[in-house]
Parts: sequence; structure tokens; C-alpha cells
Amino acid sequence: MSSVHIEPATLALASELVLAEADSLDRQAWAGWLAMYREDARFWVPAWIEEHETTCDPDTQVSLIYHTSRWELEERIGRIQSRKSIVALPLPRTLHVVGGVRVLAAGPEALETSAPAMVYCYDVRTASPNLAAVRYEHRFARDGGGKWLIAAKTIVLVNDRMPAVVDFYTI
Repeated sequence: MSSVHIEPATLALASELVLAEADSLDRQAWAGWLAMYREDARFWVPAWIEEHETTCDPDTQVSLIYHTSRWELEERIGRIQSRKSIVALPLPRTLHVVGGVRVLAAGPEALETSAPAMVYCYDVRTASPNLAAVRYEHRFARDGGGKWLIAAKTIVLVNDRMPAVVDFYTI
């Protein structure tokens, strides 16, 4: 992969992939959101160790969220859809505002991106808004048919002390 020169078409593709995922979360289009992930996708939200340092190894350090496969994300969706998750009743309304998608590396089979975002989350139970400041890091890979899928997503939650539930859809 190379990050020397990024073609405009590559940047447009990267932006579309990141924005499509955010839109699926906001619309609670769970099947479509899950379909964006590879079977072996890693979904990780590292914890903060110090003022400006997050954990770097989810296998040996604390994480806010850590999943090692799409199946684990499917299980989380299943709990939401079953309405057995009390903290998700009712689900908050979200708006993911993603800006400045950057392509860190690009090749014919892989694409790495970074993007800052703000996630507005409205809790309908308490009529209270919450705002999460995040940085997304995506690694996309082509499947056998040439479709781009998320191979790994890392979310750095800047304001990790929030008076709200932190879950995959709220950050």
C-alpha cells in the first residue's frame, strides 16, 4: 500500500464507504450495517491510559468495546432487536457527522482511512442530548467478488466520560 499520492476517485470511494456506514447506523439499518463487515472483522474502542494515550493491544489491555468477528456484532444486534437489552429501550436517535475523511493508505485490495466525527445522540427516555467526539479508523478489504468490506474499525472516543450509554451505535 502507498500513501504518497491519493487519486481523487480513491478519496471519493473512501468517503462513500465511511459515510454509508454512518448512515446505516443512524437509520438503524442493522442488516445493511452488518453486511458492510467481513466475517473476521475487528471492531475496537480502546480505553484511555493517560491524558493523551490509549491502549494499544486489545488482547492484553482494557477496551471500551472489543469484538473480533462480525458474529459478535450480530449478537449485539440480536439483543437490541429482541428488546431484552434494558439500556437500549427505547434506542436513542443518532446523527453521525463525519468530516474530513483521509486516505492513509490505498492499494488494489486494501484501503485505510481516518476521519474525525461527532455523534449526536438523543435519549428519548430523558429528552436529553449527548455528544460524542470520535476519530474513526477503518481498514477496508475487497471480498472475493470485489466488494469493499470493513476488515477493521477502531473508534477513539475523545470524551470517554459521557453521561450516556456507550455502544456501537452511539459512537
